[in-house]
Amino acid sequence: MSTQTPQDKFKDMDYETAIGKLNSLIGILERSEGTFEELIEVYKEAFEYYNFCCEYLSDAALRIKELNAKITSIKAPTEDK
Repeated sequence: MSTQTPQDKFKDMDYETAIGKLNSLIGILERSEGTFEELIEVYKEAFEYYNFCCEYLSDAALRIKELNAKITSIKAPTEDK
């Protein structure tokens, strides 16, 4: 059992790596590879990756929204001319 916290596990991870690992874990669950107890651990790990991916996408959406607001504020004065 790993003593690594989710924050440590995902500290330097990018979205593409996390989603790939999540898909791999989902495959293990779909194929029922392992004992029931092993699958519970896989499910718990998959949930950590799922949460990371959701938070990453939520943060990305916020950054995009902020960028769009900046672009709109830059374009707005020139459109009035």
